[in-house]
Amino acid sequence: MTNTLHFAYSLWLVAYRLWLVAYRLWLVSAIATGLGLSVPILGEDAKSDRSTEALVSRIGPSIVTIRASDRDGEEHGLGTGFVVDASGLIATNFHVISEGRPLKVELWPSKVLKVLAVEASNRSDDLAILRVDRGDHELVPLQLSEETIVAQGVPVLAFGNPLGLRHSVVQGIVSAIREIEKKELIQVAIPIEPGNSGGPLVDMEGTVHGIINMKSAVAKNVGFAIPIARLKMLMQSTNPIAIDRWVRMLTIDPKHWKVLHGATWQERSGVINVTGQGNGFGGRALCLNHQSVPANEFEVAVDVKLADESGAAGLVFHSDGGDRHYGFYPSNHKLRLTCFKGPNVLNWEIIQDVASKHYVEGDWNRLKVQITGDRIRCFANNTLVIETTHSGLSKGEVGLAAFRGTEAEFRRFRVASELSDDQIDSSTRKLLDRLAQQKLEVDSLDQSAISKLARQPESASRELNRLADQLNRRASGLKRIAEDVQLRPILEQLTKWRETAESADLLIGSLWVAAIAHPELDIHRYVERVDQMGEEIRKSLPEDATDEQKMQAINRFMFDENGFHGGEDEFYHQANNQIDRVIDEREGMPITLCVVYMELGRRLGLSLEGIGLPGRFVVRYRSPDQKSQLIDVFEKAERLNETDVAMMVMMKLQRLATEEDMRTQSPIEIITRILQNLLGSAQRVRDTDAMLRYAEGFVALHPESEEYRLQRGLLRYQTDRLGVAVQDLDWLIEHPSEAIDLERIVQLRNQIEEELQERARLF
Repeated sequence: MTNTLHFAYSLWLVAYRLWLVAYRLWLVSAIATGLGLSVPILGEDAKSDRSTEALVSRIGPSIVTIRASDRDGEEHGLGTGFVVDASGLIATNFHVISEGRPLKVELWPSKVLKVLAVEASNRSDDLAILRVDRGDHELVPLQLSEETIVAQGVPVLAFGNPLGLRHSVVQGIVSAIREIEKKELIQVAIPIEPGNSGGPLVDMEGTVHGIINMKSAVAKNVGFAIPIARLKMLMQSTNPIAIDRWVRMLTIDPKHWKVLHGATWQERSGVINVTGQGNGFGGRALCLNHQSVPANEFEVAVDVKLADESGAAGLVFHSDGGDRHYGFYPSNHKLRLTCFKGPNVLNWEIIQDVASKHYVEGDWNRLKVQITGDRIRCFANNTLVIETTHSGLSKGEVGLAAFRGTEAEFRRFRVASELSDDQIDSSTRKLLDRLAQQKLEVDSLDQSAISKLARQPESASRELNRLADQLNRRASGLKRIAEDVQLRPILEQLTKWRETAESADLLIGSLWVAAIAHPELDIHRYVERVDQMGEEIRKSLPEDATDEQKMQAINRFMFDENGFHGGEDEFYHQANNQIDRVIDEREGMPITLCVVYMELGRRLGLSLEGIGLPGRFVVRYRSPDQKSQLIDVFEKAERLNETDVAMMVMMKLQRLATEEDMRTQSPIEIITRILQNLLGSAQRVRDTDAMLRYAEGFVALHPESEEYRLQRGLLRYQTDRLGVAVQDLDWLIEHPSEAIDLERIVQLRNQIEEELQERARLF
């Protein structure tokens, strides 16, 4: 209440002072007029360089629009910046560029400037400076104020893109200088909106006094700006980071792949994605694997999915690292085996082009090539579709290819002397045949049959719609079964991890949790990558390195050299709790960053433990003499003392810290907490299917928990998995607990049984 009254009084005082200034100007003007003198008033001379119109015209060319992408590559937000150096320096807010995101800088109306580097940044001051390639464009820097702080009552203009309305300007005054979170800010009487952030606050001379930072949460037409003195300090202590290092959207790993002929290749969570036009013949783009290929006889395979079946993408083999290679891939709804012997159409031979019912359009398909001498055998989903003898090329590298700008995804690339096939056994085949028994041969209906049905159009249409609903329900059910079948091996692996969790490493457990969202995840690959990280750190240390030197080396590797950071901008994004994406994109939650930190420390022989403080997961280091130190990995390994911990607990729970708060978390507790975060992310976007997958993970980790079993049963029911929902309810009935309303469980079970009987009657 006191703060509100103080704020209202401040606004009244500003208004009173403005009225007093206006009254004095009127009084001077009246006296001067009486004496026959001319007194110029600001803004009356339209030809003056100080006029608002002329000022806007002068400042406008120095204003830029900044676009940043989100965690998934979509546009995350629109902000503003302005030129501070003619060589190509752009000032803006730190939160506008969103740490680690791809950036686009645009001059009005449509000139795009390539971003070269983040020249300097300061998260606590919310300031950043970008370096752009100005090309042949002349950049005009704005004049920065020499004053430490702007005076109260000065008329000012704010430039920006409020609510996405590009190249906008608004006028107001400096209301006051405020201290907010121990930092001095300029309060302005101006309507600030999203998109204004990062824009300059200039006086009527065109001098920049501040950078627009945020709008007031308690009053309209009130905003705040960062004093320009803080930007000038940042300009004196630059630390350039090249944009390709700043951007943490992982591209293809050069240790495993070599890209040829352009296009954009990216790898995330074990899936390789290709987009863009290649510059080889036919829009060809190659991505060759560095793995050695067995001589004379070998097999190479990959799963591929095309965004458009009119495109073409798949396997290449016997590549010379240039324009000569074979290719086996789907193309225009067929499967094609080709031989490329050069860079143009004269060197291109289509060996076979076949249609196959074994290739499933719009879905993942397993392609495999078997080489035996000069014999080539090509398989689609474990079925031989092409077999030939060809002597055009006999050895070389293997990899992936895309043609004609096709967007495609690849996973599970393998090459070996012999690859095992995922063949369906006879008992499974019988089950699948039983699931597929209900079919309607609608294609054979002729006009006479349709006319016969039309004699009773309402009844016939109703019956046909019922049959259509039945098939749709069945199709949806089969898709759910497919999802559950794909998830089952992951849950089994998570169960095995639980059984040895007290001695198992956290990386494996967190990777199996990440695989719940994307089952194609290559667990071994990410373990290998963390091993490589640990080895790289080890090589930077002397043989007799102390624990302190080891921790400093981890800090340097993670935060200075590789840009690991807390995902503050999209804190609740599910990627922050998926350890593969944390490793890929160098961004995460406190708990997942701590897992990476602890796993690197474990590889260096450090004693590190996870501590689940309320609202913030941290690491505790124990020295050989049992002294301990808390480390906040989310804040780039900031060391914490007792006061810091007490403040964290007080701010989160409004109570003092307890021994329980400081307790070491077991591996199962840590993985459970990650799962809880993922469940929360799914709940925020109301993704019931994802919620169920994570509930399955909870039961795999805690099979005797009534709470998790009930949660899974309810989600199974909500997602129309009635049969398995009944199994969970039966388990709860067989294991009664005071925490569970047994009567309600029995009622729900009876209700599901009635639904199953009703469906059987209708369909």
